[in-house]
Amino acid sequence: MPLYFFDTSALVKRYHVESGSEKVDEIFKDPDGILVIASITIAEFVSAFARKLNEGIISEDDLRICLSEFSKDIISSFWIIDLERSHINKSVSLIIKHNLRTLDSLQFAVFSTLSPINPTMVTSDEALLNATVKEGSHAIKP
Repeated sequence: MPLYFFDTSALVKRYHVESGSEKVDEIFKDPDGILVIASITIAEFVSAFARKLNEGIISEDDLRICLSEFSKDIISSFWIIDLERSHINKSVSLIIKHNLRTLDSLQFAVFSTLSPINPTMVTSDEALLNATVKEGSHAIKP
């Protein structure tokens, strides 16, 4: 049973068509796949779509639709892992070791707690992708 951990850069492709959206849709259609996000992804996701609204990329109606669909998926499709102090502590070393941004390091810290069950990181962020591979984990860049 494959376990897919989505960071926000990849997850937005599910709700806004852009390069990589087809690959994300394929993962969502995997009947055996388990989809996982960190709790901070919820705020990061809303922030990403609020930026799209403010930049004129999407309309207010599009924003409402995206947030509604995401809310449905939160309830029905995702395992959500809450951020803990241990994740924050681990993120500090990840920032130094891989030169990650704060939220990316927190995403990776949460992801790394799943390593005993061999997860796959799904990210469109190059630095996070590279860190994941350097740490010996599987990664997909949609």
